[in-house]
Amino acid sequence: MPFTTAHNLSSTSTTTLPVLISGAGPVGLYEALLLTQLGIPVRIIDREMAISPNSRALGLHARSLEIFQFTGTIDDFLERGRAITNVSYYKNARLVGSLPMIRGEEHSMFSRGLILEQAKTSEIFLGKLKEFGVFVEYGWELLDTKVVEGGPGEEEYVETTIRRALVGGNVAEGEDRVMGDVDMRAEQKDKEYETQVVRSKYLVACDGGRSTVRHKINVAFPGRTLTQKSLLWDGHCDCDMSFAGFTLVKGSNGKNLMVFPMDDGVVRIGVDNGDMAPGEDFEQTLRELTIEHFESIVAEVVHPAKFKIKSTIWLTAFKINERRAEQYVYKNRIFLAGDAAHVHSPAGGQGLNTGLHDAHNLAWKLGYVLNGLAKPEFLLPTYEERGAMADRAIQLSSKLLNRRLAMGWVADIKAYFLFLIGPMLVAMLDVEYEKNNINRPHKSQPEPKGDYKVGVRAKEGTLLPFYSSSFVTDTKDKKDPQPTLRLHSLITGVARFHILVFASDHLTTSGAKEISTLLDHHVSQWQSKWTYGSTLRDGYTDKDLFKVHVITGPSSTTSSSSVLLEMSKRDVGKGKVFVDQAGRTHQNYGFAATKGLGGISVIRPDSHVGFRVHGVNEQAWKDVDEYFSTVLVAHYE
Repeated sequence: MPFTTAHNLSSTSTTTLPVLISGAGPVGLYEALLLTQLGIPVRIIDREMAISPNSRALGLHARSLEIFQFTGTIDDFLERGRAITNVSYYKNARLVGSLPMIRGEEHSMFSRGLILEQAKTSEIFLGKLKEFGVFVEYGWELLDTKVVEGGPGEEEYVETTIRRALVGGNVAEGEDRVMGDVDMRAEQKDKEYETQVVRSKYLVACDGGRSTVRHKINVAFPGRTLTQKSLLWDGHCDCDMSFAGFTLVKGSNGKNLMVFPMDDGVVRIGVDNGDMAPGEDFEQTLRELTIEHFESIVAEVVHPAKFKIKSTIWLTAFKINERRAEQYVYKNRIFLAGDAAHVHSPAGGQGLNTGLHDAHNLAWKLGYVLNGLAKPEFLLPTYEERGAMADRAIQLSSKLLNRRLAMGWVADIKAYFLFLIGPMLVAMLDVEYEKNNINRPHKSQPEPKGDYKVGVRAKEGTLLPFYSSSFVTDTKDKKDPQPTLRLHSLITGVARFHILVFASDHLTTSGAKEISTLLDHHVSQWQSKWTYGSTLRDGYTDKDLFKVHVITGPSSTTSSSSVLLEMSKRDVGKGKVFVDQAGRTHQNYGFAATKGLGGISVIRPDSHVGFRVHGVNEQAWKDVDEYFSTVLVAHYE
C-alpha cells in the first residue's frame, strides 16, 4: 500500500505467513523458488531497490548445476553461462602451463562448471518466480525479529518488524563499497519509514554476512578476520597475456592476481594488495583508491607484460573473513542460509555455491513439515548438517588462499601442484552429511564407510533401457546399440524420495515376480499413508512422493521373463527397470551387479542417501518401510 505523507506509519499483520524470506540475493531467491515449487506460499523482501548489477560471485560448480537439473532450472543456466574450459598459470609473465578443466563425466555431466555473473543467476531465479506469480518486495528492510510463544491452543510463531523508507532507499551511500564486512549496519538518521509487523511460521535469513537476523537473535559468528587486502575490478583491458580462460598470475613482486573472462570482452581481475597496516582505516584506503592506482598495481604483477585499462565497470575491495554461525537453526523457527551462516575467502569460488546448497537442503524439509508429513522437532534440526559443509568450504578456501600468498620455491611447487588438482577440488561433488535423524544406517547390517555410507551425495551412473535378446527377432534390432541415459536424469523433483532397487542378477523368472510384487505392495502402502497436500510444481503430473527405479545387472538381458518385460514398459518412477550393463552403477552404490544380494538405496528429496540395505527380499523392503515410518508422519496419526 503506497504512502505519501511524511510520517512514520505502522501496521501489524493479523495473519500468519508460512515462510518469510529476508534477502533476495541468489540464495534467498532460490529458497523462494524451491518453496514455491513445493506449493508453500512465501513472502520475500530485500532492503535493496533492485538486483545489484555488481556481481560478487561468478562461478557455479558442478554440484550446483546438478541440483538445478534435479529442480528443473538447468536449461537457463546452460544457455546463459559459459563453460569453464581451461585454467592457465603464469609466473613472472611466462606461461607455466594451461590445463583443460577435468570433466570426469562418470561422476557428473556438469563437472566443468560455469562462469555466470551473480546478477544473472538472480535474474534467472527472478524470472522463474515471476512465472509462478511471486515477486520480490524490494525496499523492505528487516529491523527486528523474535520467536513468540503462542497463546492457549496457538503454536509459536516468528514476529518480524520490517520497514521501508518513505523517501529514497535503505542503503546509505558507499555503505557496501567494502565487501566482506560482518558487522551490523549503522542506523541512518533523519529517515522516515513505513513499518510493518509480520507474523510467519518460519523465517529464512538470507541477508548476507552482516545479517540483521543473526545479530538480533544473538547467534555467535566465531572465526577470524584476515589482514590481507584484496582488490576487485571489472572492465575492459589490453594485456600481452591471454585471458581467454581462468588465469592465475604470480608476479615477480610476490603478488598474485586472478582473471575471470566474462561476457562481451569484460574480465574480472582480483589482485592481492598486501596486509593492512596497524590502525589502517580500510574504508578510507578504499576511498583513496583510483583506477590509475589499480592499473599500476596490476601492471607491476604482470611485468614485463604490458597492461592497460580501457574502461571500468566496477572497482571495489573486500575484507576476508573466515566465520561460521554457531547454529543454523534457532528454536526450529528461524534458519540462517548463505553468507548469513558462513563467510570465507573467495578462493575456490565456493561461497555462493555453498549458499545455494543450503537452500536446497532446507526447502523440502520446510515443505514436509508445513504439510504435516514430518514433526518439526524431528526434521528441522537436521538442517544443522549443513554446518560441516561450511567448515569444509572454509578450510579449502583458506588452503587455496594460503598457497596463493606463499613465497619461495617450495611455495611455487605447492602452488603449481594445487594448480594441477584445483579443478577437481572445487567441483563440490564430495558433499556428505553425518548420521542424524534422516541419515540412518541399517540397525543390524555392517555400516559401510566412505562412498557407500548414508549421507553421501547420490552418485551418478550410466544405464540402458531394458533390452532382452529373448524378445527380439529382428537381426538389425539385436545389433543396434541401445541409447544410454544418466541415473541423475531419473532422480528429479523437489519433494520426491527416489528408491533405487539394485537387483543384481535376481531378475530371473521367479525373482522378477517377487520384486515386482513387493515393490507394488509397499509403494501402495506408502502412498496411502503419506500424501503431500500442497500443489507440487516440479515437472511431474502426479503427487506421488515415492519414485521407484529398478536397476538390474547385465545378465537379465537374456531373460525371457514376462514379468520383467512388463516392468520394462512401466512409467519412469513406477518400478520401471533399467540395465546396468557394465555393473558400475551397482558398484557406485556399494552393491555387486552379478552374484550379489542386491540392495536398496533411499535417496532423499535433496539427492543424498538417507538409508541403504543389502538385499531385495521381503525383509529388505520391510527395513525401508521402517525407515519411512521413522522419518515421516502418516496423515492419520
